Amino acid sequence: MKQKIITLLALLFGCVATMTAATPSASEIIRQCVARLKASPAVEAAFSVSRGNSASSGNIVISGNKFALSTPELSTWFDGKTQWAYSSAANEVNISEPTPEEIRQINPFAILEAVQTSFTPRRLTSPAGKHLIELTPKGKSEYLKLNVTVNSATNLPESITFTSTDKSTTKINIKSLRPLSKADNGKFRFNPKNYPGAEIVDLR
Repeated sequence: MKQKIITLLALLFGCVATMTAATPSASEIIRQCVARLKASPAVEAAFSVSRGNSASSGNIVISGNKFALSTPELSTWFDGKTQWAYSSAANEVNISEPTPEEIRQINPFAILEAVQTSFTPRRLTSPAGKHLIELTPKGKSEYLKLNVTVNSATNLPESITFTSTDKSTTKINIKSLRPLSKADNGKFRFNPKNYPGAEIVDLR
């Protein structure tokens, strides 16, 4: 589930939008998100995620194709080539080099391209102060639809609900989201000094 959280978060960041016209179209909101993310060296968010009876919360920092994700159960770093996944329960770090296909599952910019080209967006009726956007896949997908709630005053996402083909739902609530003026590349690499005694499992 944790790897899926990364994927879902990457999709959620793909819906970040800047201020546009008073009533921007769903396509315009998606288009603007690309410019917003590329204009910021990095983006940081605190989130909570729930699926069925399971729930978790954490923090993620994304810079280009690099990211650092932290939850109580798992911490993951990706520096553009190498990925480290640390399990607190096992006190173990798995090191891997994701394939291009795997990178597309966790890279926010790759997901953005998929959202723009492979999903059809449309605006739904929403309460005052909100934009509700539904994204449906144009072809084969593990999702039936994605529903995104955006604050109309800030044009930043507040929540997203993913409905899978098996009808199960996963919801991510964004507690805070902010652009960063710079990215510390050290954030995207595992530092063994911070995890003394952790077993290293090199899967490369």
